[in-house]
Amino acid sequence: MNTLSRHRPIALAALAAAVLLLAGCAGKVRGWSQQSYRNPSFTLQNLNEGGLALLPAIILHHPGVPSSERGSANQPAPYTPKNQQEENGLSTSNKIVAGYQVVLDETLLSQLRTRRPQLRLVPSGDVLKMINDAGLTDAYTRFHRDFNSTGIDSKFLASLGKALHCRYVMISRGVISQSRSDSSITFVWSFGRKSTLRSFKISSQVWDTTTGLQEWEGSGVGYNRLSAYEKPPLTEDMAGSAVENLLKSMMP
Repeated sequence: MNTLSRHRPIALAALAAAVLLLAGCAGKVRGWSQQSYRNPSFTLQNLNEGGLALLPAIILHHPGVPSSERGSANQPAPYTPKNQQEENGLSTSNKIVAGYQVVLDETLLSQLRTRRPQLRLVPSGDVLKMINDAGLTDAYTRFHRDFNSTGIDSKFLASLGKALHCRYVMISRGVISQSRSDSSITFVWSFGRKSTLRSFKISSQVWDTTTGLQEWEGSGVGYNRLSAYEKPPLTEDMAGSAVENLLKSMMP
C-alpha cells in the first residue's frame, strides 16, 4: 500500500469534518446607512414633544416563494380555471408581503423603544385602527398603494396628524433581495468560491403633519455574503441590522 493510499482516508475525513463545520456556520450580517436629507430644524426634542406615528411598512420588492417550495407545492388540477390559479398565486404573494411587513414594523418599533424609551410612539397596528375609526380607510389604501409613484400631499398629511394625534409620521419602504436558484440570484466570486449576496434595505421618511414638510430621510441596509455550506441568516437578523443602521443615522 503506497503513501497516497494510506493518507487518502485521513484526507477524506478531514474534508468531511470541514464541510460539516462550515454547514453549521451562519454568514455574518453586515450593514451600512445613508442620510439623504435632514431639515436643520429637525431635532429629537421636537419628536419627543410632537410624537411619532409609524405607518405600516411598504414592501416594494421581495424574493417571493423559494423554488424549493414551489417544487413541493400542490399543482393545480388540469381543469382549474385560470383566474382561480391567478388568485391563489396572488394570495401567496400577499402573505409573503404581509410577513415581511410584520417583521419590519416590529423591528422598527422595538429598536425605537430601546433607543428612545421616552419617545411617544404610535405603533403601526394602532395606526390602522385609528385610521379606520377616522374614516380614512379608502384614502390610506390609495396612499399605501401609490406612494412610491405619487408621494404624499399636505391635505392627507394633515388628516393623518388629526387622526393619529401625532405631529410626525414615519413612512418606511422595504426592499428584500435573497438567494434563489434561478436568474434572480446574485453571484459574487470570493477566493475562488461562488457566494450569494443577500440584503434587506429599509428607506424611511419623517414628515411634519402640521407644516406638510419633510423633516428627514435616510436608509439602512443589512446584508450577508453567503458562501458555500454556510447557513443563511434569519430574515429578522437582516431586518435588525438594516433598522439599526437606519436609526444610527436618524438618531446619532
